[in-house]
Amino acid sequence: MTSACSRTRRRAWWGSVLAGLPGLLCAALEPIPDKLVVLTFDDSVASHYSVVRPLLKQYGFSATFFITEGFSFRTNKKDYMTWEQIAELHREGFEIGNHTRDHMGVSAGNLNRLTEQIEAINARCAEHGIPRPASFAYPGNALEPGALPVLKHLGIRFARRGGAPEFPYDWGRGSAYEPGLDHPLLIPSAGDARPDWTIDDFKRAVDQAKGGRIAVLQFHGAPDNEHPWVHTPPERFAQYMKHLHDEGCQVIALRDLARFVDPSQELSDPFAVIEKRKVARREVRVEGGIKDASTGQRLPARIYVHGEDGQWYFPKPASREGTAVTYNRRSGFNPNAVEMHTTHSAHPFHLELLPGRYTFTIERGKEYFPEAREVIVERAPLKLTFSMRRWINMAERGWYSGDTHNHRDPRELPNVMLAEDVNVGLPMVDWTTVSTVPPTASERGLGGQFGDAAVSLDATHVWHPRNTEYEIFRVGQNNHTLGAILIVNHRTRFDQLVFPLKAVAAKARAEGALIDLEKHNWNWSMAVVPLLNPDLFELANNHHWEVEYSLKNWAVPAPAWMGLSGSGTDTERDWTLYGFQTYYALLNCGFRLRPAAGTANGVHPVPLGFSRVYVELDGPFNYAGWMRGLDAGRSFVTTGPMLLAKVNGQHPGHAFKQEAKPRQYEMAGSIFSQEPLEAIELVAHGRVTEKVALENRRTQTGAYQTEFKTLISLDESSWLAVRCFERRANGRFRFAHTAPWFIEVPGRPMRAHKREAEWLVQRVREEIERSRSLLPPAGLREYEESLAAYERILQNAR
Repeated sequence: MTSACSRTRRRAWWGSVLAGLPGLLCAALEPIPDKLVVLTFDDSVASHYSVVRPLLKQYGFSATFFITEGFSFRTNKKDYMTWEQIAELHREGFEIGNHTRDHMGVSAGNLNRLTEQIEAINARCAEHGIPRPASFAYPGNALEPGALPVLKHLGIRFARRGGAPEFPYDWGRGSAYEPGLDHPLLIPSAGDARPDWTIDDFKRAVDQAKGGRIAVLQFHGAPDNEHPWVHTPPERFAQYMKHLHDEGCQVIALRDLARFVDPSQELSDPFAVIEKRKVARREVRVEGGIKDASTGQRLPARIYVHGEDGQWYFPKPASREGTAVTYNRRSGFNPNAVEMHTTHSAHPFHLELLPGRYTFTIERGKEYFPEAREVIVERAPLKLTFSMRRWINMAERGWYSGDTHNHRDPRELPNVMLAEDVNVGLPMVDWTTVSTVPPTASERGLGGQFGDAAVSLDATHVWHPRNTEYEIFRVGQNNHTLGAILIVNHRTRFDQLVFPLKAVAAKARAEGALIDLEKHNWNWSMAVVPLLNPDLFELANNHHWEVEYSLKNWAVPAPAWMGLSGSGTDTERDWTLYGFQTYYALLNCGFRLRPAAGTANGVHPVPLGFSRVYVELDGPFNYAGWMRGLDAGRSFVTTGPMLLAKVNGQHPGHAFKQEAKPRQYEMAGSIFSQEPLEAIELVAHGRVTEKVALENRRTQTGAYQTEFKTLISLDESSWLAVRCFERRANGRFRFAHTAPWFIEVPGRPMRAHKREAEWLVQRVREEIERSRSLLPPAGLREYEESLAAYERILQNAR
């Protein structure tokens, strides 16, 4: 039997050991390395198990999952984990933390309920074989000083908060954890991930992990369907995790801080460092809103913010309803060609800027004047309002715009299309660059399941997911550039290889799709025309940029008869005229291509819809009607001016039947532009027949307008078109070009000019020789077929 004296001596001995334990623990603590990162995930979201867990396991990362049964956890197992999944996370070595039963934001008014809320989750953990949580996250990042003794009493060793109050909650920013300054039960988040975060936002949070500081990162769902304001897109989350891996970060759970930090450490004033950081913060909050100057209605728009330090800054939503998409592209050919903007929904935006001078530029599609303003940021918060002036309303006139060639992630299109006021978007969901890889198997396409039907964003904005690009840079195992064709508005995905081309065309025709000849000087461009008989010609194409023209000395040079400088690609104007004259040559050969316009936004440094095609509808907007109008050529393409022209009262695309005798046609119209026009030219059968006298009268909206009317007499089959050029600063220009009107005279068919036909024959012969040893036999046979077609055209040329 043990004596009372012995028991007393033992208790004294254990007491002395325990009293010295903190010192022993501190002596055993590991030094805090740079790049030490803690991953935390709040709210029991289903994607924690289905998306986050596999990525963490792939990289060997640990993490803490903070569990709550709040929101619709009990009934909504589509968006929230089951307890079995939570238990599986524990069995796989992840930490399960406590986030209260009902996601109760801690306050002085409910502090008496905090113990009950925490113990409820503890009990549920015990039911599923999960240890009692020793880590806690404040729901809603709400703080209450009185919570600290409660948490300590309940055995919580580490508690994570948000980035507030040092930074406003909606910034999603925070400070690194500084052991010795931050209380272990008030650990700040270095970053609270948001849907508009970019990799730069993530890096800013992670890069704080140095000099004894630890970056604790806060995530919610990836995705988070019930809480979109804290949602992280899965592909972006994967990018973040790859960055941690590539940077050699040590990624741990919150509980693992005990290896580096004494959790029993007490501070005389736990909130002192918080107040110190608030005072030291230099960034100033700048809020802004964009509205229509006439109606006062809020507008979505494209926003540029450029600092005097040469840096670009990207606004974020100032409300939960808002969305912002950052676009950051640099040309690999020209360091001056930089497109750095944010497309923002029709809601307030905000930035955090250091004091200094900034230029804000707001743009919205083609129909509003840009709004530019110099802003000086001092110490006080700023609120800005930008009023945009509309200089023309094309929808009121029955014209609706489209970008028929882009590579934008469809998940971003609801934001981007409205900000750019592009009525129809055709993203290349499938895209192959290798002759032996079908578009459906290529990694170049856009991931996701989008269905086969058009997707309406509102009554006048819609995108269609079934569009495919064959852009061939490699034939088999050989690097060998051929070129690009687009198949737009088809019904099912294309699993055909590019050769034979006629099989691709047959599927397109069977599905009512349109075939678009992408750019005019690809190596194969002229060879594929007789084979495919394309519907569209990308007259305003993805080498037309708002930033500096860059793609020079590219692909096949222009022939000498076009009268262009150098290769015909050396200047923006030469490139444009090279495209026009190629288009005219094909029209003269009898190929009735209608003009299209695309940007390859998503790849190139150019906004969506910078080049766009306007289509006239004779009734309310609808996608099917717009596509019919595009196919009919009831259209014009533009990078700036609005070209409204008719021939004998008919819109472009009309075909006139004429008897075999001369007939006069009246060409008339109005052209509107932001800046004065420098030229209006009437084109017949590929030749400029008249230059219109310019009026450049100011309209009530502040735009410029020129009206024209002239007669032209024709006695053989031909075509007519109108084109114009708008003068811009620094020698730049914008242009517009109508689709053709066709004149059909029995017995007097369209005939090509001899030099055009000779050039087309030469182009195909050169391409055959260049590709003879590389193309499959089916491809070479098709090229020979094209050559024969052009040789027949040459025989009848004039």
